[in-house]
Amino acid sequence: MATAELGDSLDRRGFAQWPGAIGPAQLDALCAQPAVAAAADADAGDRELLRERWCGELAALLRARLAAAGLLAADAVAAQCTLFRKSASRNWKVTLHQDLSIPVAAPADDPRLQAWSRKRGRHFVQPPAELLQRLLAVRLHLDDCGAGDGPLRVVAGSHRHGRLDAAAAQALRAAHGETACTAARGDLLIMRPLLLHASSKATRPEGRRRVLHFLFGPREIGYSLHWSTAI
Repeated sequence: MATAELGDSLDRRGFAQWPGAIGPAQLDALCAQPAVAAAADADAGDRELLRERWCGELAALLRARLAAAGLLAADAVAAQCTLFRKSASRNWKVTLHQDLSIPVAAPADDPRLQAWSRKRGRHFVQPPAELLQRLLAVRLHLDDCGAGDGPLRVVAGSHRHGRLDAAAAQALRAAHGETACTAARGDLLIMRPLLLHASSKATRPEGRRRVLHFLFGPREIGYSLHWSTAI
């Protein structure tokens, strides 16, 4: 897909797919990293991968390519990388939702900030939609993800409606339907966090679906907040 098409799809639909963004040799090297290769399939994921040198280098590569394609500002940073995996021993579903929480260094006293929480020692908060609209999620598929592997399902255009309650989310899905984002190994799925998305359990039990999910955003996020990690 041409860079202009990627930008247009991201603006209109809230997501874009970049086929073959990472080649087989680099994928093999990523999958050989201990944090990926030694990860137990009984565990659904790991949210702390940016602490790994190889992951920081991959984040920098993706950031540069996305910036060159006009999808990220030149001063954008990677704030989080999560490894998600589905397998025969760990098969799960995710209900329809938006990604509303971000990892920050410390709490801030601002009434516009909601739903403070702590996960694995990190602070998370739900900022205003204005900030969420400036963020970009990038999912790198380490394995093929077909219709039977529990791919992400998205409601195209739903990112344009701001924060949605459960009733509004269901109404949008009923009105516009869903798109299953199947992918080949090495493909990127680029999406706005406010895009409604869900996934089903895999129906192909012998399959495996591993995804590196990056969150990118502006270096300065405002609201007296700072990222807990910024690469």
